[in-house]
Amino acid sequence: MTIGFHEIDAGRALGDDYIVELADGAHLEPGALDEVAAVLARFPSQLLYGDSREGGAVLRRPVFSPLRLREQDYLGPLRVYSRTVFGTDPSLLTDVVHVPRVLSSAPHRVAVPRGDEVQSHWPEAEVTRRGDGSRRVRYPVQGEPLVSIIIPTRGSSAVIRGTERVLVVDAVRAIVERSTYRSFEIVIVADDETPQSVIDDLITVGAGSVRLVRWTDSFNFSAKVNRGAAFASGEYLLLLNDDTDPISEDWIGTMLGLAQQPGVGMVGSLLLFEDGTVQHGGHLYRDSWAGHIAWGWPMDRDDALGSMRVTREVSGVTAACALISAELFWSIGGLSSVFAGNYNDVDLSLKVRAAGRSIVWTPDARLYHFESKTREAAVAPSELAALRQRWGTRLLIDPYWSE
Repeated sequence: MTIGFHEIDAGRALGDDYIVELADGAHLEPGALDEVAAVLARFPSQLLYGDSREGGAVLRRPVFSPLRLREQDYLGPLRVYSRTVFGTDPSLLTDVVHVPRVLSSAPHRVAVPRGDEVQSHWPEAEVTRRGDGSRRVRYPVQGEPLVSIIIPTRGSSAVIRGTERVLVVDAVRAIVERSTYRSFEIVIVADDETPQSVIDDLITVGAGSVRLVRWTDSFNFSAKVNRGAAFASGEYLLLLNDDTDPISEDWIGTMLGLAQQPGVGMVGSLLLFEDGTVQHGGHLYRDSWAGHIAWGWPMDRDDALGSMRVTREVSGVTAACALISAELFWSIGGLSSVFAGNYNDVDLSLKVRAAGRSIVWTPDARLYHFESKTREAAVAPSELAALRQRWGTRLLIDPYWSE
C-alpha cells in the first residue's frame, strides 16, 4: 500500500519558508507546529521530523541516517521541508533535524515503502526488496582494493558444535574457502605461546594469503592490532577476532562497498552467537556505559522500527569485525593502548565520529562470533574510568537507538 502525504497550511507558525507534509490519516499533536517553529528558529534546516504515536504505541526515531533512509523510510507521518528542497529525495539532504518529541499521531502504523529514488541516484547499486517493504541496497566495490584482515591470536582451541577446534585455523580456512571477494591478505599477529602446529596449519590453509607477525610482549589487544596494521599492505584494514566464522560469502564485498560511500568511516557486521542469537547489532552508548545493540535477541526479534533488518548508521561497532581505511585508522591514532582489553573499539569508534565520519552497521554481512554468552568480561576499572574521562557526555545518550 502506498502511503499518501498531503500538504497542510503552516499558518503563521512557519511562514512561507517551509512546507509541512502529513501522512493521510495522521494528525498533528496539539502545539506541534509551535514546537516545530521554535526548533527551526534556532536550527534552520532542510528537513525536520519527529517522533509519533501510531496504533497506540509511541515510536521513537533515531537521528538522521541517510544510508538507512535509502533502505527504509523511517521518518514517520510528519515531515517539514524547507521550500528550497521540497521534492528532493530526503536521503540526499545534509541538514536534517530530528525532534525527540511526539509531534504526530495515526490510528495505525504508517509504513512508507521506498520508491525508485535509490536506483535513479545510485544506478550502480543493486536494489532488492525485502518482505517488509524495505530494500537491501548493495553497493558494488569500486576497483579492487587490497583488504588486510588483521587477526590477533594465541592459537587457542574451543569446543564448537561438539568438536574441539583451533579457532584461528578455522577462521582462516573459512575466509579463504568461502569469501567471494578475493583481493585480501590475512595478517596473523601471533603470541609466542602459539603452538608451532597451529602456525604450520595457518600456512597450509592460508594458501599463500597469510602473513605472520610475532607478538612477544604482554597482552594488549590494541597494541597487537596496531602491530598487525603496521605490517599490513592493504588500503583497507578489516579487524577480526580469531573466534569468528563468516556466514555471508559476500561479507567482505558488502562491507567494503559501504566503506567506499562518501562520509563513511567504519563498517561493522551482524555477529551471532553459536546458538544463532544476536551478539552484535552495533554499539549502544548510554548512561556512561557501552554495550551491544540487541545482545542475546533471537533472530526473529526486532524493534518497532525494524532496525535489525536494514543497514544503518550507529554510534560504534565492535572490533571483533570492523572495516576501516588504513589512512583513517592511522590518522586518528589507531587503537589506543590505554585500553588493553576492553573499550578499545568504543574509543576507536568515537574517534572516527569525532573526525566527522559516520559508522555503519549492516545485517547483510553476517558472521558467527563464538564468544561465550555467559563469559564474565574482566573490565579493568581504570579502562572504564579512562573511557568516561575521555568521552564524557558522548556516552550518556545514544542518538541512533531508542529501544
